[in-house]
Amino acid sequence: MPDGSKKFKDKGKGCIVPLIFLSAKGQTVSVDKNSTGLPCSAFYLGYQNWIFPGIENFLSDGTVFGRTGERFFKTPEMAKTYVKSLVPAKINDRVTIFKPLEKFEDSEKPELVIFFANADELSGVVYLLNYSTPTLDDMIVTKFGSGCASIVTIPMKLKAEGKKQAVWGMHDISVRTRLPKDIMTLSMPYSMVTDMINDIDNSFVITEAWEKIKNRNI
Repeated sequence: MPDGSKKFKDKGKGCIVPLIFLSAKGQTVSVDKNSTGLPCSAFYLGYQNWIFPGIENFLSDGTVFGRTGERFFKTPEMAKTYVKSLVPAKINDRVTIFKPLEKFEDSEKPELVIFFANADELSGVVYLLNYSTPTLDDMIVTKFGSGCASIVTIPMKLKAEGKKQAVWGMHDISVRTRLPKDIMTLSMPYSMVTDMINDIDNSFVITEAWEKIKNRNI
């Protein structure tokens, strides 16, 4: 793991999303099989092949380990089907690093880029994605998912399937209270970001309309 990186001391405790959010504030965050935080974080980052026994009840209307179910699914069967759809094809045996783009060396290439953004900022990213591909209807998708699933698992799954899509995420009401209330996410393959960078100088960012949006976020 990188020296000085932020990480959990062990596994089993702590939501990974606020830790990942630190990388949007300039810090380097690292995760391995021994420092994954909560079981759901370990699962959605690919370090284990199930969350915990009875997760389908917890995601629906059951009680697990004394905790009342979250009622995100109508039935346990629906919940189990959903979790099965995100079981990792291969257990992750590597260190996962989250850090700002400017901290990447020339020899490094990120798998994904995660934007933590408010509504104004998110609008800018969406419009930049649209700038050169205006007829691509499903370039941005949104799905049900835990916080970490929406920023890592689902985008990585789409990328592995050869799909060039960004995922609008952080709808998880059990996680949203752990972040500033106006923050959402947009997670995408690095190639989509390089496309935006190549287009940005001739796009709407040089207009007065965007200048007004930018200034009210200073």
